[in-house]
Amino acid sequence: MALLKRSVIFALALCANAFVIYDADDLSGGNLGDECIGSLAADIACHSEVKTFMRLGYRGSLASTAKTDLVCTGACSASLRSWFNSVASNCEGKSVSDDDTVPMKFGGYMWAGWNETCVKDPKTKKYCNEIIDEFSEVDSIEEMPRDELCHVCHIRRLAMMQSSQYSIYNEYYKEQLEYVYKTCGGRTGPTDIPPPLKTVKPVEAPFCVTNKRYMTKEGDTCDSIAKASRVSGAALYMGNQELIGDCRNIPADLRLCLPLECETYTVQPEDTCVKIESKLELEFDSLRFYNSWLKYDCSNLQPATDFYGKAICVSPHGGTFTGTVPESAPTNGPGRNDGYTRAAVAPPKDVEVADGTTLNCGKWHVVGEDDTCTSICMDYIIPTSLFQEVNPSLAVYERCTGSLVPGVALCVGPMYTWNSTEVGSALPTETTVG
Repeated sequence: MALLKRSVIFALALCANAFVIYDADDLSGGNLGDECIGSLAADIACHSEVKTFMRLGYRGSLASTAKTDLVCTGACSASLRSWFNSVASNCEGKSVSDDDTVPMKFGGYMWAGWNETCVKDPKTKKYCNEIIDEFSEVDSIEEMPRDELCHVCHIRRLAMMQSSQYSIYNEYYKEQLEYVYKTCGGRTGPTDIPPPLKTVKPVEAPFCVTNKRYMTKEGDTCDSIAKASRVSGAALYMGNQELIGDCRNIPADLRLCLPLECETYTVQPEDTCVKIESKLELEFDSLRFYNSWLKYDCSNLQPATDFYGKAICVSPHGGTFTGTVPESAPTNGPGRNDGYTRAAVAPPKDVEVADGTTLNCGKWHVVGEDDTCTSICMDYIIPTSLFQEVNPSLAVYERCTGSLVPGVALCVGPMYTWNSTEVGSALPTETTVG
């Protein structure tokens, strides 16, 4: 009976000492989720002194062995460990504060503070902070007596701080630890400052029109990838410029987006655009249509392919259309659609034009309920980048479709000089609408 009574008193004492870091009501209404909120708002069964460890600082002696004994209990250590591990698991990738620090921040501060406060001398079993508190007062670490400088408690405290992202370990303590390892023979270990406490959020993969990816390997070039994947080397580079620094030396383990496939031709040293078109019995000027990076006079064919790779397109990107083509409405654009038009026409009557959309446009499309950015670009054969450039209200990448507003007019055929001509100058009354 007496044993049961003591157990009840001990349990009540633990409950009295328990506290929380977060109130569950304060965390509701966000996107943390019930499991994360439950972990963050869980009780911590520790002495109230531990709560002061939420403030980052050097953990010195508590000036009382009895008080330190109340702090340094196995139950407190287990409770801190449980809180930390639960939050790390249930709140992964989430942030409680505006500065994007990890949600374990304050619990981590307390756990690190507990460890630094409760570490003991392995010989005397005294708390290390009490031993360090009795060290000689000096102006610099270089003046410390060797037996104090190299005392196991001094070394252990500095090393313990270095091992945790949740301690105050900084450049000052780094210099101290380096001096200790340099001076105290046989002692060595890492001295780097741990990385900052930042939430690691998943990186959103850039939009890839084909949804086909290629993982690079050692020795890859734009040319080798293009030939193996039936794509143009230039198109491969232009779609992955942020990853590919040099087409002739691509690092391994890059995840590249493959462009639309096409029939490819390997440029020979003596080739010109006219020679290639004649050799393959293509229409005049076809190469410039299939490879938009070529200049009007095709003078950059050889130097450009020296960099991009010798594989160029000699057919439409994505293949040749073989279905039934409906009778098209009159258009003032060029015979072969490269996304541009020669002259501007007025927007559709009584239809709102999207905010910021250029009026120097020869072809318009009124957004329908089932439209997607990809379907619009495919229908009008306008490059996605150009479509979004002349319609700046649209979001980029995969968010583009979600920003379409049904009933609003978008430009799908800007003039070649759309960005340099006076806006809306001399617009004709005829309008081409998709």
